[in-house]
Amino acid sequence: MKVSPERWQQVSRIYEAAAELDVASRSAFLSQRCAGDDALRHEVESLLRQDGAEVVLDTPLWSMAAALFDDIPALRPGARLGPYRIDAHLGDGGMGTVFRGTDTRLDRRVAIKVLRAGVGGDPQIRARFAREARAIAALTHPNICTLYDVGCDDGIDYLVMEHLEGETLAARLTHGPLPLQAALAIATDIAAALAHAHRVGIIHRDLKPANIMLTGDGAKLLDFGIAKLRASAGVRRQEDTDAPALEGTSRSEPVATDASNTTRDGTIVGTMRYMAPEQVAGRDTDARGDLFSFGVVFYEMLTGRRAFDGEDAGSIRAAVLDREPPSVRASQAQVPAAVDDLVRRCLIKDLDGRWQLATDVVRALKQVTREIEHTGEPSRLSRLSRRGVATAAIAAAVASGAWIANEKWRALPTVAPTYTPVRAVAVLPLKNLSVDQEYLADAVTEQLIADLAGIHSLRVVSRTSTSHYRDTRQPVPEIARALQVDAIIEGAVMHTNDKVQVSASLIRGTTGEVIWTQSFERDSSDLLALQREIARAITSKVHVTLTPEAQVRLAGARPVNPEMHRLVLLGRHEVAKATEASLRKAIGYFDDVISKAPDNALAHMGLAEAYIELSGFYMHPRQAMPRAKRAAQTALALDGSLADAHAALGYVHLVYDWDGPSAEKELVRALDLNSTLAMARLNYAAYLASQNRHSDAVTQIRTAVNLDPVSIRTYSFGTLFLLFARRYDEAIDLAQKGLEFEPASAFTKAFLGAAYSSVGRHRDAVDELRAAVELDHSLTIRALQAHVLASAGRHEEARVVLRELEDEARTRYFCPYEVATVYVSLGDQDTAAAWFRKGIEDRADCMPWLGVEPWIAPFRRDPRYERMLKEIGLTPLTDIAH
Repeated sequence: MKVSPERWQQVSRIYEAAAELDVASRSAFLSQRCAGDDALRHEVESLLRQDGAEVVLDTPLWSMAAALFDDIPALRPGARLGPYRIDAHLGDGGMGTVFRGTDTRLDRRVAIKVLRAGVGGDPQIRARFAREARAIAALTHPNICTLYDVGCDDGIDYLVMEHLEGETLAARLTHGPLPLQAALAIATDIAAALAHAHRVGIIHRDLKPANIMLTGDGAKLLDFGIAKLRASAGVRRQEDTDAPALEGTSRSEPVATDASNTTRDGTIVGTMRYMAPEQVAGRDTDARGDLFSFGVVFYEMLTGRRAFDGEDAGSIRAAVLDREPPSVRASQAQVPAAVDDLVRRCLIKDLDGRWQLATDVVRALKQVTREIEHTGEPSRLSRLSRRGVATAAIAAAVASGAWIANEKWRALPTVAPTYTPVRAVAVLPLKNLSVDQEYLADAVTEQLIADLAGIHSLRVVSRTSTSHYRDTRQPVPEIARALQVDAIIEGAVMHTNDKVQVSASLIRGTTGEVIWTQSFERDSSDLLALQREIARAITSKVHVTLTPEAQVRLAGARPVNPEMHRLVLLGRHEVAKATEASLRKAIGYFDDVISKAPDNALAHMGLAEAYIELSGFYMHPRQAMPRAKRAAQTALALDGSLADAHAALGYVHLVYDWDGPSAEKELVRALDLNSTLAMARLNYAAYLASQNRHSDAVTQIRTAVNLDPVSIRTYSFGTLFLLFARRYDEAIDLAQKGLEFEPASAFTKAFLGAAYSSVGRHRDAVDELRAAVELDHSLTIRALQAHVLASAGRHEEARVVLRELEDEARTRYFCPYEVATVYVSLGDQDTAAAWFRKGIEDRADCMPWLGVEPWIAPFRRDPRYERMLKEIGLTPLTDIAH
């Protein structure tokens, strides 16, 4: 019988509700919900009979229901979905059909998963399909199938994934058990994939042989269609302990209140014979459920038999809940005892007795594999140590004399590890698991960095450095070495139904071992409180002492209007792009918020930052800077704890007001609140240099580089401010180090050329500036090019560049100071003085460098120089060599 999509939605909703009830209550429920519609009741009861024991056997519900209607999209070879060509039908899954296809743009073979048309109208199923896309997109690992693209064409939703050549583990197992070495290799690959997924907060929930592909590059984990992001639910949040809980923390999902929710407490999803007991019982499952399923699959690889089997769903359910499978060695005596122990540890019914971390399983598998390769049999000591590998919670229980529930795991020998303290951390960009909300993940990352940076005993790497690792495949130890930190923080963010869910993990840098993990959930209006709760949790794990001020700051967070806060975050996201169009778009967002909520401090702060970025490049300083100053002052009147607002105000005082003492006060306050603001630190270095405090300036530059070790902006501006301090050799060294990891940085090359010019390496200077101009035709870079040409005695070439600059300065704003410095280098002091005078009248943001830039030394002998310095609030620097 063919059933319409609308009818199927009705059937599926009643079925899911009935499946949550005990058998005795279902009849009355169906009588009420079906209201005399005998056909409807028959369809629901048919599904319940197939279910048998409140679970589905080896076929997900949607695949079973597919037989009720003909809804496979009519896609034949040669059909198109966007830029993708359908080549062949590969098979049908629970929610869709899979085709082999070709990306016609890249001539690349791909796999295309298409959502079944018959369920495409159901918002729950569309949400589940979208969740698979978000889940896979958040996972970048050699043992997880790569997602390339997501799209919709003529009402057909589809995923585009890596096309894998090989066979499924299910197909391989039809030939019997695998050789031990092959089983260990596949198990290690899959455990590593699970460890990565759990680290970013994703639980698979449907691990089985059919979802594992065996390829020439190893095993690949497939099908995250019923994956979930770990999330807490109000008061049922995990109890916070010192135990590493990355993959092993119990979670509960919100009960569905309408059809928009994709899962419910008690709704069973997955494949029953591979489920963990808690999943079969309809309770919430966490990453330890994945490890149980892993154990079932590993058992089958080693023995060729299913760990839990039966003639119907009821007998399989009973086996999973109540029975222990025979040991692996009972049928495969050649399997080492350590491997048998490892599998048994996966299959413990009790959550606390089971493996807690996939990373521990990977470590145990690798150790067993090494010993088998070297000796043919693991040592007895290794078997004990493998059995004794546990999370800190289990180790603590053993140490205190507590007994594990399962008699076989009592009093196992453990050695408490010793670790070096965590004194420096880096927060990697949190993964975005929401549709079109990258700005939210960026905002949570930024705020977490800011909150942690307020703890003075903890060094926190700036976001500009960690942003380089947004989609990295690098192992954690490599990242930690590059950033010079003791620990890395990873996580993911998801926003659904006015809830924000964040998972975070603290990972030891030297080993990649998880120190702590936790998931958090709050209403959108409590986002700031959620962020500070995460920061407090992390500080407790790294054992730092919070100052009273930090305790107050992390404890307090006002509720926010979700819509206004969304606009603020969108505005800050646009500011970060730093293009004229994005900055003006950001101002629109902030003005909209301020018109409706004038007391929104973050909107005023964002407005200040946007106008500062526009000033001198896209807007005259006399137009932009007063607006920036007014916005920053308003933000601080509303919330004096905003480090970025203090930094913005300090910058305005420095380059526009020419008020050095006020600039220092605000910049120091900003750095007290958030030490990771590398540009604020560099601006403070510029202020110190302008006051002839060169040693202090160099200290700030070095600190900025330490905080932001892979940000080219730090190296670029650090080079410039080392030039101001007359540290030419250090400036050259810093620029060269920056160019090692970003050789195409035009400004770094330009400042390196200026440094070469200052030490008489004129040929090198000219070469660097020529290369810089080829990379970026910026007026500032071309002004530096004219300067080094003039310093090298190539005056005619310098004048050609200078005339181009003056022509362009007639049609768009350009800092007069930059033009003046070229005239100084050409020996034309009168014209230079005129351009400097114009800079003073414009209140150009370059003017404070009049007292420190080395290449204007000849002008310092001009009697007009000292008068100009006094006008901009500076005094002659008598100890600078002219």
